[in-house]
Formats: sequence, C-alpha cells, structure tokens
Amino acid sequence: MAAAATAGRAAAPARAPSRKAPARKKPIRVQLAPAPSRKTAPTRKAPPARRAPARRPGGQLIPIAVGAAAAARNLPDSGLVVRMTRGRAWIAVLGVLLVGIVAVNVITLSLSAAAGHIDQNITALEQENSLLGSRDAERSGSARVRYEAAALGLAPAATDQIDGVTAGPHDVAIAAQRLAAAGTGY
Repeated sequence: MAAAATAGRAAAPARAPSRKAPARKKPIRVQLAPAPSRKTAPTRKAPPARRAPARRPGGQLIPIAVGAAAAARNLPDSGLVVRMTRGRAWIAVLGVLLVGIVAVNVITLSLSAAAGHIDQNITALEQENSLLGSRDAERSGSARVRYEAAALGLAPAATDQIDGVTAGPHDVAIAAQRLAAAGTGY
C-alpha cells in the first residue's frame, strides 16, 4: 500500500509554490442575435388613466413627525441633558414636571366637576320645559277656550252661517280712521 501511495505521488508532477497570482483571462463578450419577431394580436386602446387619489390634508405632518421622533431619540445623548442629570438641576426639573402634572390633574378634575354641574342644569331645564309645555297645552286647549268663550257670552258659529267678507274701495280709509281713533299707533 505504501508503494502505491508513493507511485501515485511520483506520477503527479510536483508543483513549486509560487507567490504570483495566476493570470486572469479577459472575459469574452458574446453578442446575441435579436429574437425572432412574433405576430402580435391587434392592440386595444389603453383604458383612460386613473386620477391620482387626492392628497389628504395631513400629508405634510409626516416629515414633521419623523423629525420630532429623531430629535426625541437624540435628546438623552445631548450634552445639556447629560450635564443636567449629573448635577442638582435635575431635582429642580423633576420638581417642575411634577408640579405641572399635578396642575393638569387639578384642571381636569375642575373641568369634569363643571361639566357635571352643567349636566344637572340641563336636566333641570329639560324637566321645567316639559312642565311648562304641559301647562301651555292645558291652558290653550280647545276645551278651555270654549269654556271661557261661553263665560264671555260668545257662542260658536254654525257652519252654514260662515261667509266671506268683501271689501270695497272705501273700506281701507274707514279702517285707517278707526285705528287712528283707537290710538293703537299703526
């Protein structure tokens, strides 16, 4: 077996190690022939171009939001924030922020209390409005009008006695004199 291994080594030509890079061949450029033409089907008219969708009014806000996000991302690494958090100013900043949060909560609670009072007033006014509406319907109902008309000595007219009034040329002057005599201010 050892003899076969040495024979195999002897058969292979010995290569000397070289430090030169092997020479590269130039790439061969092949020009392809154009594809054979095919018969084409008759072309149809292209459909009318669609309109681009209308831009929404908030489209300009996206670059602003991206810029704000980048500024917020870089804020913790800024020199001002680093110096502030390592000193005593940080305590003052946290105090101001906490006072602001408490103030916002107090304002929110006062607004919700005011909204509760307004809701109570609305409910009371709706109840009073319905009560006044029922009183108005009771007082101006046809039964009450008939009763009070009878108390004044008035009687409803019979339907066959109702007739239209015709006005003459002098009726306007007579009506104006009567109104002036009554002193109504017309």
